[in-house]
Amino acid sequence: MERTRTCFFTGHRKIAADKQKYVSEKIKEHIEKLIIQYDVKNFICGGAIGFDTIAADTVLEMKKMYPHIRLFLYLPCRDQSKLWLNDDKEKYNSILSQADEVLYVTDGTYSNECMHKRNLKMVQDSFFCIAFCIAERSGSGFTVRNASAAGKKIFNIADELYN
Repeated sequence: MERTRTCFFTGHRKIAADKQKYVSEKIKEHIEKLIIQYDVKNFICGGAIGFDTIAADTVLEMKKMYPHIRLFLYLPCRDQSKLWLNDDKEKYNSILSQADEVLYVTDGTYSNECMHKRNLKMVQDSFFCIAFCIAERSGSGFTVRNASAAGKKIFNIADELYN
């Protein structure tokens, strides 16, 4: 996978219901811009609830217009969804079945460490980042800071929404 043609997503699990449509539309705008202006073909999602789910759904929707794009899921571990609600598990399994490729970053069980490894792997394998990050002290904040330090081009939808 060519890094300069790859974008990953990172964002919070909880997004206010009244903001989700806006977030989805912004993700769509950024994906389209990346496809048209930068020939981005690969999109990596971490498979979590919230922003990751919205992002993965948006990529899958956009594959109808741009069938050459690919959705990669970088999952922290095999039991990530073990404690999730049934509706969230069903959505997760649906996205898993539609992804072009699934990579499990660790073989272990769910932990903060496996989440950090997943986040760093997404940063390493990408050049662009579409984020929804409000809280600096969060997994998304950690990932955005690492992406910034690595010189990645970051589009933070939260900045667009709240600034």
